[in-house]
Amino acid sequence: MNIIFMREGDARSRPVSLSVGRIAAGATALFGVMPLVLGVLAFWLFAHRGPDTTASAGAPDALAQVQRLATVSRTDLTGLATAVGRLRARASRLDAMSARLGALAGLPVGALSLPAAFSADEAVPKDGRGWTIAGLRALSGRLKIEFARRSAQLAVLAAILAAHRVAARMTPRGWPVRGGWISSPFGPRPDPFTGRPGFHPGIDIAVPLGTPVRAMAAGIVIFAGQDGGFGRLIKISDGHSEVTMYAHLSARFVHVGEVIHKHQLLGRVGDTGYSTGPHLHFEVMLHGVPINPAGFLRLADRH
Repeated sequence: MNIIFMREGDARSRPVSLSVGRIAAGATALFGVMPLVLGVLAFWLFAHRGPDTTASAGAPDALAQVQRLATVSRTDLTGLATAVGRLRARASRLDAMSARLGALAGLPVGALSLPAAFSADEAVPKDGRGWTIAGLRALSGRLKIEFARRSAQLAVLAAILAAHRVAARMTPRGWPVRGGWISSPFGPRPDPFTGRPGFHPGIDIAVPLGTPVRAMAAGIVIFAGQDGGFGRLIKISDGHSEVTMYAHLSARFVHVGEVIHKHQLLGRVGDTGYSTGPHLHFEVMLHGVPINPAGFLRLADRH
């Protein structure tokens, strides 16, 4: 193949003869050396480049983030340990409260004490050292179980104490009038009108006419009115098997069906019915049978 080169302004020409072999050799040299040159140039640029500010700036940020996470973890662990310590203190207070309520309810000593796993020597450090998240979670779960057990116990104790309070209100106790003295006890005695042997089903308390009469027990009025030898009479039932009676009244202030609370004013001492003078006849009946009310009277409440 012939190529003719001509210079501008020069009429002369110079033919150049190129063979296929020469063209192939030139292309091989050109394309073989160029990658080598470019590689050397890239290596030189990489070796003489300035410091990588992006990488050097990112490393301290990553380290600071790790340090912050470690600090947060320690803070969380300390906070969790402190919270568990507070829960443990609450469990101890619940234990003391249960013991006091158990004593009030008449339960055996130690019946509601904490189990061995919750003894007082199980201290919870406030600084969080010596604890792990798993350990604190386990203790927290145990405390939750203990709180549930304590709640159930306190609910039972509350029911027991409520029943005791109701029983205390329903049980006759005290002295129905202010002052006075027992003029006729419960049991066999001669009839005051006929002199024949008889039986006195209650207790007579001699007091001045008009002395206020108060309920010895709570209940419901089942009778309020005139009743033969008892004169003006009030009967109060506890709703089960016990009835208290107040007889020979001069006045009454309650009516049938009224709910009575303990120590409520019922009426005034009188001399109605078969009576030898002003006094209160107080009687207690259990399942319809009179029982001695002396065990219910408290002489300390006379004044």
